[in-house]
Amino acid sequence: MPKPEFFIQKELKKALLDEYLGKELQSAGYSSCEVVKTPLGTRITISALRPGLIIGRRGSRIKELSKIIEEEFGYPNPIISVVEVQVPEFDPRIMAWQVARAIARGYRYRRVGFWVLRSIMEAGAIGAEIVISGKLRTQRSRYEKFREGILLKSGEIAERLVKKAKTTVLMKQGIIGIKVLIMPPSPEYEEYLEMERAIKEKKTKKKMEVEEVGTEEAGKVEKK
Repeated sequence: MPKPEFFIQKELKKALLDEYLGKELQSAGYSSCEVVKTPLGTRITISALRPGLIIGRRGSRIKELSKIIEEEFGYPNPIISVVEVQVPEFDPRIMAWQVARAIARGYRYRRVGFWVLRSIMEAGAIGAEIVISGKLRTQRSRYEKFREGILLKSGEIAERLVKKAKTTVLMKQGIIGIKVLIMPPSPEYEEYLEMERAIKEKKTKKKMEVEEVGTEEAGKVEKK
């Protein structure tokens, strides 16, 4: 039976790879990577907004990445495939990158926040929140929050349904932090709504029954 250290090292190595790819492929709108071991080697699937920038001319960049991943991270015979993110508006990592890129280009943070939030909601998200913090207008640090829709904040279901991502952008006045939370539509959320509706109906029914019992008791007292 494998020891716990084996799984810890496995996840640590994957986290380090994800961090490296996030920095190296930032301009391509990197989202995530999936690592699967096969008899022939290691299959690594990279999800990004612009796959062409990762593949490179005639696959030149893929070959470079394969060599680095094998030598630096110890994945034997890595086979890399790149897929395009179908709905980038539901990916908080890509949205955070777009906010950071727009701010770095000189766009006002309020305009960027409202623009990205609107694009997320128009794509069909249930709810979203964008938090931009740092020295936005003065020498004192502050934060600005842009929020719309329904966004679960606590509980196990919030951990499962709400996607989160953070990034930073270096400006002349200092580092600006960006946090994006998105709750995309899902069947699990519909089940959650049905459960909440059933609980509310049950509470309402029970309250009405208690009120009816109280009215009957009051009527008996008056007759006496």
